[in-house]
Amino acid sequence: MMPRTVPGKGVRSALVSVSTVLGLLACLWALRVLLVMSWFGEDAIPPESRIPDLPSGARVIAQGKECGSGGCWLEVTVVPAAGQLPEDLAREMDISEVQRSLPTLLDPGFVYVWGHPRAGRLDIVVSYRK
Repeated sequence: MMPRTVPGKGVRSALVSVSTVLGLLACLWALRVLLVMSWFGEDAIPPESRIPDLPSGARVIAQGKECGSGGCWLEVTVVPAAGQLPEDLAREMDISEVQRSLPTLLDPGFVYVWGHPRAGRLDIVVSYRK
């Protein structure tokens, strides 16, 4: 029978270090969730990666952060493909009504997306608040 070996001091300290780093990352992620969901995150906007993909032929002509009494949001102005109405583009992108996207690992907030057809273009709003 072979004697049991105990992990060396280096292995134990490496495990403690890795556990500490993972614990800190989990705490930072939880803090981000709380900030997005609380009034501290009122000026927070979702990342550009949460903007829905545009269909072929549509193009972005303006993009920026807007703020009002209800918080801040990302607004993207899109021109539809030739011969397409903004209302049709909104339906094709499934944003003619407010859509709610679930949190992701890198963006822990619920994201609301909707479109406003106006004067031959579609204004897309992406926000943490409805």
